[in-house]
Amino acid sequence: MTSPTMSGLLTHTLVLMLTLSAWSALPHAELLEHHEPALTEGRQTSMDVDCEGYSFEDLFEYDFALFGLNVLEDWATGEMSATAWVNNSNSAIVRANLDGLFEGISDNDYISTDEREAIRSIGPSCIADMDTRLTMTEGAPHSGEGTLNAFEFVESGINLNEVNLVPLDHPEVRTCQTFGSTSGCKEVPTTATDNLEITLGLQEDETNNVRWDQLPNSGVSNFTLSMNITNMSNAALVVTFPALTGLRLVDFRITDNNPASGENCDYIDAPDFSYLSNGALHVTQLVNFDRTLWDLQCHMFMDFTTQVPLANSPPVWTPNAPDNGTVIGTGGPGTTMFSTGLESGAWATDDDAWRLSCDFDEDGWTVTTNVLGDLFVNQPTGQASSMATCHLVDPLGANDTNDTRTWSFGTVITGTASIGQNAQSVTVLLNNTGLVESAVVQLRTVQDGLQGSVSENTTLMTGTELEVTMTMNGLRPGTFNIEGTVHAANMLPFSFALPSDLIKPNSPPIVNVQVNFFGENATWSDNLQRFTVTGTVSDPDLEGVSMRLSLCGAEYTDFTIENINWAIEVSTAICLAYSLEVNEVLLTVTDDSGASTQLQVGIERPDATQDDSDIGNPEPSMDSDSALPSLSFMATLSMLGAAMFLRRQDRD
Repeated sequence: MTSPTMSGLLTHTLVLMLTLSAWSALPHAELLEHHEPALTEGRQTSMDVDCEGYSFEDLFEYDFALFGLNVLEDWATGEMSATAWVNNSNSAIVRANLDGLFEGISDNDYISTDEREAIRSIGPSCIADMDTRLTMTEGAPHSGEGTLNAFEFVESGINLNEVNLVPLDHPEVRTCQTFGSTSGCKEVPTTATDNLEITLGLQEDETNNVRWDQLPNSGVSNFTLSMNITNMSNAALVVTFPALTGLRLVDFRITDNNPASGENCDYIDAPDFSYLSNGALHVTQLVNFDRTLWDLQCHMFMDFTTQVPLANSPPVWTPNAPDNGTVIGTGGPGTTMFSTGLESGAWATDDDAWRLSCDFDEDGWTVTTNVLGDLFVNQPTGQASSMATCHLVDPLGANDTNDTRTWSFGTVITGTASIGQNAQSVTVLLNNTGLVESAVVQLRTVQDGLQGSVSENTTLMTGTELEVTMTMNGLRPGTFNIEGTVHAANMLPFSFALPSDLIKPNSPPIVNVQVNFFGENATWSDNLQRFTVTGTVSDPDLEGVSMRLSLCGAEYTDFTIENINWAIEVSTAICLAYSLEVNEVLLTVTDDSGASTQLQVGIERPDATQDDSDIGNPEPSMDSDSALPSLSFMATLSMLGAAMFLRRQDRD
């Protein structure tokens, strides 16, 4: 089986880029004809666009473009999807180009939400005028000769959208300055380098967004798919055809215009192809083009046929395939992936790829595959296991029904999980269903895709129950799951997840105060106007913590925290101003999940050796602001009023 080498990135990019590129290079007067807005209209409400003859590669530079094409059953229409990813400096170029598009109503080096809405509005119309660069022509293989059956966009089926064209969290975002801007309009400089993404898809309630002249034989004949790949700097084309018996790719070639520079596109590799579980042919073509080679033009051609080859041998099992009697575990009713495309691709060989066909003893079981070649088994509710006889089939129908493998599919392990009574551990009960005599199980806690604790390997014999206790170390308070792997003799290794809704409770932080050499909780300055408190703080859940200290109605947060050690220096100025005794403080520690711990700490002030009137000249420190509370305006007025009252009493 030939499996595609593309990542899951590939499925969206075509139209966005077409739109942006065409707009960025076309003369404004040629591309847009807009009506002058009345004062009540705000920005322009009607635009006519003419993007005929343009494609985005002619005018626009992107970081990656992904084109997806699903050919529909009528062989005359299709669903095109596209995604353009534009990063860093390229995104600033895009924003500048789009701002320049609206000369007369913007073009002020800012891209606005009004312009964004205009782009969404006129985008489908512009795209509908553009060259798709695709043709699909029935008949003998060709390399561009004769009359080609070109694709065209269908405006009513185009849905254009963008992500982050106007990043509203940009530090320089502002209210739109252009006269006539709509209410709530925002704009950012076109120099913004925030990454952006533009997507093209199928409009809701529409069935297609590209069309061409119907192939007379609906694919049951020779036909050639071609694409102009000039200037496609980093892109991919993914095409899925309707399920058609015998449809296969027979040839691939790249042609060029033989420029004086001698450059060519011969380095582009042939496409990967695979067959979906329904027999549909899935082709993936990667393209990389040096855009600086302005004199080079390249075209790609793929030839397809349904003709049976003169010699077609059926697929053959390899030694890597599972033996007869192999057990294939599942996670219970539903869908379980039992082999990756990389693994299963080594199970058999064939000149034209292959697929797995399985007949189960019980109804409702099926084996399917995806575009990556991963294999899945679908297990019906109410059934624990089933035997299956599987054989290999190539896309032309060749198979050897006498060369089969018999495997047992089913649930190997069942289990439940619950939080322990101490709320610090989780208890898992596992059962061996009897599909294998003994199984080696390893469990792990998983939260948000990250692994927590891992259990030791445990052997579970058939018909027995086993209890496993696991710590919740490494987990934050909140929901988490139990997952595991199972190994057994004559069984494919598989992973499972227990059906559970576990929640780790939040444990509050732990805070302590350290006494000084004299056994006191606080160390005072010489003039008794400041004191320092130190201690340790930790959180059982390993979350971050914040601390605050309350004294005489004021709060202090300027703690120095290093690992588990903390310290804070506090001024008693506010206490003296209100003639309040300084005898205790309240420490409050709060973790990231909101759990708090409070600790009252006695800090009785030693007998003063100087008059409190020295409050007007406090002792200087390395950072005098750090020890003072952040007082509100009203608190400041209150202190000032108290001071004036005391001064008046002194005069009386």
